[in-house]
Amino acid sequence: MDVQSVIQPVGDMVSLIGKNEFSQGFFRAMDRLIGIDHCTVFMADESAMRTLVAEANTEETSGQARLLAESYIREGHRSDPVWSMCESLSDAPCKVLISPADRANDSYRQEFYVKPRIRHELAITSTVNEKRIYAGFYREEGRDDFSRASMDFLQNCGSAIIQILHKHGEVHRYMDTGRPRVLSQKALLERVQAAINADNNTLTAREAEICASIVLGYTVLGISLNLGISINTVATHRKRAYAKLRVSSQNELFARYFSIVEHNIDLMRHH
Repeated sequence: MDVQSVIQPVGDMVSLIGKNEFSQGFFRAMDRLIGIDHCTVFMADESAMRTLVAEANTEETSGQARLLAESYIREGHRSDPVWSMCESLSDAPCKVLISPADRANDSYRQEFYVKPRIRHELAITSTVNEKRIYAGFYREEGRDDFSRASMDFLQNCGSAIIQILHKHGEVHRYMDTGRPRVLSQKALLERVQAAINADNNTLTAREAEICASIVLGYTVLGISLNLGISINTVATHRKRAYAKLRVSSQNELFARYFSIVEHNIDLMRHH
C-alpha cells in the first residue's frame, strides 16, 4: 500500500474527530484502506464502556451493528477473549486475526459471528492513558480472508489509528457533558492555541489559531468560515506555521500536539 493511498483516508479520520459524523467517516476510511463490511470500536476504563464506532456497509446492517454493540457492552465483552487481552497490553497496539471457530463460547459465537454472517475479524487493541480501546474490522461470509497486506497495514499504522480513536473519544466525551457545544469548542480551541504558542513563540497569534484548529480536526474551509478569511489566506498562514514548526503535514502536526490537546481536555473536564 503506497503512502498516497493512506494519507487521504487517515486525513479524513482526523478531520472528523469530535464530530457526530466520525463513526461513518471512520468506517468509510477503513473500508478504503483494508476492505471491511462491519466495524465496531469500544473504549473503556474501570468505570464504564462505550461505543465509539458501530457501522456496516448498508443502513440495515449498520442498525444491526449498533444493536450488537449495545449487547456487547451489556454482557458480550465478558465472553470475548480479545477484550480480556486488553488488560495485559502495553501502549503499543497489536493485531489479532480471529474467525468464529476460534470462539470457545458457543452462545457468543452464535450471536456475534454466525447470525451476522461474520467470516473474519481483524482487530487492534491497546490501552492509552488507562483507556482500553478495541477496534474490530469484519468481513462477511462470501468475502476473502483479510490479506497479509491488510494485516501489515494495521501492524504499521495501528498506533496512529488508536491515537485518532482515543482523541475522538476524549473530545466527543467532553462535548457530551451538557455544556453548549460551540462554547466548549471555542474554549478548547483557545487552550490549545495558548499551548501551541507556549511551545513555539515564533508563531503569530493567527498562525497558532489556525494550527490549533487543524489539530482539533477543522478543515481549511471550516477554518475559513470560522475566522472570516479566505481559503488562500488560511493556506498561507498554515504554510508559514508549518515552516516554523518544521512539520510538513496535518498528521505530523497532530502527532506533535496530541498530548497537549488531551491534557487540556482533562483540565476543562475538571473546571
